[in-house]
Amino acid sequence: MCAAKRMSEVERKKEIIDSAIKVISEKGLERATMEDIIAGTTLSKGGVYHYYKNVFEVFKDIMIFGIEYRNEIIKSHLNKCKKGYEKQFIAKQIVDKMLDDNPYMPLYVELLRNKKRNPELIKLMFELQEKTKERIKDVFDSTFIYFININNFQFLTDFINSIIMSADLLDARESFKENRMLLEQMILLILENREENSDESL
Repeated sequence: MCAAKRMSEVERKKEIIDSAIKVISEKGLERATMEDIIAGTTLSKGGVYHYYKNVFEVFKDIMIFGIEYRNEIIKSHLNKCKKGYEKQFIAKQIVDKMLDDNPYMPLYVELLRNKKRNPELIKLMFELQEKTKERIKDVFDSTFIYFININNFQFLTDFINSIIMSADLLDARESFKENRMLLEQMILLILENREENSDESL
């Protein structure tokens, strides 16, 4: 009889995160418990707590994985960007992000919904925005970075988050998909709204 395969650390964390995604999606961030998450894994209580001490720690990792998920998609599409069409490429990628119905999206909406009354989530949101800026520099070269201006980064982020929340909470994703060209044009306007003679890119 073959012995059961011993899971690696990566596999264990993935199992915990997969369970947390399911639990938080179903119950919401505020009602999710470590007991719920543990119940959705094959790991012992001690095995889960070895990696994560509370729901917030698991949630933070999920948000970071969400950033990496999107960046990997952008990287895979970079070869499709024609020279001179960098702004259009960025706009398309941003709209793809806003309308993507992936497993991380409902949890990101949970973050947006709950951060106003939770200082810990406000801090996490700031950390995620800083990490997003770092990853943008890793993914895009200077040709692209020129179009992503620090002066309108917060407004662009707020606009993206507004559409993401509307797509989920107002069930407007299909409507937005049907009018995605308008969304891309809006993003282009934001990217083009650089302060005159400003070189304050990310």
